[in-house]
Amino acid sequence: MVFSSHAFLVFMLVLLAVYGLVSRFAPRHCKATLIVASLVFYGFWIPKYLVLLGLSLAFNYVLSGGLTGPGSEGRKRLLLWIGVTCNLALIGYYKYLDFLIGGLNGVFELSMPLQQIVLPIGISFFTFQQIGYLVDVYEKKTERPSAANYVFFIAFFPQLIAGPIVQQSHFLPQVQAKTDWSLRADHVGLGLALFSMGLFKKTVLADNIGRYSDAIFVSAQTQAIGTLDAWMAAIGYSFQIYFDFSGYSDMAAGLAFLWGFRMPLNFFSPYKADSIIEFWRRWHISLSVFLRDYLYIRLGGNRHGFPRTMGALLATMLLGGLWHGAGLQFIVWGGLHGLFLVVNHCWKRFGGFALHRWLGLLLTYVAVCVAWLYFRATSIEEANRFVSAMFGFGAPTSFTPTSRGIVTFVWLYFLIAWFMPNTVELFARHHIYLPSKAFAAAMERATEARLAYRFNKRWALLTALTFTIGWFAISNLSPFLYFQF
Repeated sequence: MVFSSHAFLVFMLVLLAVYGLVSRFAPRHCKATLIVASLVFYGFWIPKYLVLLGLSLAFNYVLSGGLTGPGSEGRKRLLLWIGVTCNLALIGYYKYLDFLIGGLNGVFELSMPLQQIVLPIGISFFTFQQIGYLVDVYEKKTERPSAANYVFFIAFFPQLIAGPIVQQSHFLPQVQAKTDWSLRADHVGLGLALFSMGLFKKTVLADNIGRYSDAIFVSAQTQAIGTLDAWMAAIGYSFQIYFDFSGYSDMAAGLAFLWGFRMPLNFFSPYKADSIIEFWRRWHISLSVFLRDYLYIRLGGNRHGFPRTMGALLATMLLGGLWHGAGLQFIVWGGLHGLFLVVNHCWKRFGGFALHRWLGLLLTYVAVCVAWLYFRATSIEEANRFVSAMFGFGAPTSFTPTSRGIVTFVWLYFLIAWFMPNTVELFARHHIYLPSKAFAAAMERATEARLAYRFNKRWALLTALTFTIGWFAISNLSPFLYFQF
């Protein structure tokens, strides 16, 4: 079940009604109601994977018990390694086994059959969260919660299938401190408003431009690619994934706030970044923080000199690319961003001067667009053909009707992404998100801005309008691009 589907909207209406009754007549069971609803949400697609989720939760929670209390340091370290290894093995089996078999078949000319394993929804997200939890328990950064709070922390449906990757310090204290589980009118109003804007971004902005860019990628499988077509495909996809993930992040945060929970900031206008370093502070923020805290720092971080720091950064991005998908093109995508980051850091260290903001913004956007082609393509060869065409090494320049369709309204996407306040800023005065040091100044300015959400008829009408348009724009099941990572 995905947020941008009629099934989910029916699910939400039923859940709100049931939860309202439970909170009134049996308030002690509110947490259990949300846990059951989250399991129903997860099992809607393939019910048997509920067993997998349950076993993963039980394994990690029981193992975390051995990381606390009495016992030698060596034993606890061994348990931690067992936990991390088993979690990575789970992802490896479901996500990378066929990729490994295909690679072995190609290198050694074998004929091992592919297993055609269906990837369990959200496995990368809930597994990463549990790895982070085990590390934090081992390092005594958190206490082991009750079983119910642990299940709620991992399985809470707004963040279960595609993040944000919620660390225990983000969420467990909220669950443990919560005493009033009743629905509050202000939480419901703000949550639905943010959810409605996210739904509009996904079904109206992302899916519509996605149809145009997808058409170019499909035609390129049988036809030569023209330069203008290649640029329009890259630009179109850049906005498809931008509004797709921005819309998802809004919906996840809005749904969590319905119940009074604040999510960490996960998306903050990344195309306004004037460097790749800044881009990764704004794009998929929870993943960047996770990779920094649990991988980059473990690889040495910036503690062993500049060359090793750059090596750790490049390795982190390569592994981050592999996390996104079982394909060489994802490794290239991660490697490109790692290379861009290394160049960016070297420029800051040795370049001697700063680029004008708009030049930096343009260079960053072009670099991101080129890398997106490897993220979108089905193979490295396909992405290479697009990149070659973009820079004049493909077919003669052409400008198909599909490309003209992108040009017709892509200027509006640039206007929204570069000049308009984002939804985080629109809702800044209501503190829907957990505080962010990186964007504290921007959030403070946003609380004083004229264009900010207020409890009045005009904003209520806008919420109703965006929700209605978003609802009717759901023409078929269009999963989020991060749906099966």
